[in-house]
Amino acid sequence: MTLLRKKTPLPPGKYRMGGKHFKNDDAFIRTAVRDVKRLERLAGLTTDSRLLDWGCGAGCLAVGVREHFSARRIADYHGVDVQPDLISWARENLTAPGFRFTCVDVANERYNPAGLPERTIAADPGSVDVFYAYSVFSHMSDDDTAAYLHLIAEALSPAGKAFVTCFVEEGVPDWEENPEDYGPLAWKGRLHCTRFARSHFESLAAEAGMAVDRFVYGRETDGQSLYVLRTAD
Repeated sequence: MTLLRKKTPLPPGKYRMGGKHFKNDDAFIRTAVRDVKRLERLAGLTTDSRLLDWGCGAGCLAVGVREHFSARRIADYHGVDVQPDLISWARENLTAPGFRFTCVDVANERYNPAGLPERTIAADPGSVDVFYAYSVFSHMSDDDTAAYLHLIAEALSPAGKAFVTCFVEEGVPDWEENPEDYGPLAWKGRLHCTRFARSHFESLAAEAGMAVDRFVYGRETDGQSLYVLRTAD
């Protein structure tokens, strides 16, 4: 049994975003640590970084940060989500020096349909060195995507980078909700899958003042693609 499992509680199954991908503790921890290592390699994450985990759920990435960096504290891990039950669990079990969690009551038709219309990512301008949003834009309207990309660009520090995933394809409409015969799942309910034309998503990022630092097509959960974005020169 690892040090992590003795000292860091792991979210119960019902709180693990990703369903079948996190059926057991080992898979959950491996995924968390893998993404922390990728943030190091692709986005410059260090123990001096201010990391914003947007759509943090019950804190999978926080578990990865604590496991990977062990006794070394990160300058600031800030987990943000719209789901109060997940944030409550994370606050109770994962809050520690350098780790904090915020619940924002903003509208999302899938995860928080009764939320407020005002958009926020709960970060001050220039206060984020590494921004992480895994499977967030894959459940978001086109209007919200454009607006939140602007907020992300404002929040990034001058050398900051944003690590995000979404569904993008060539030769498709700019934005579609639950496209038929696409991906490995039967999409059900509002915003289960939102897909962008690649050129459209990248134009929204450019309009927000960000440039594509890295793009990897189709290798993330359920066929999502990976973007690393930075402030445009």
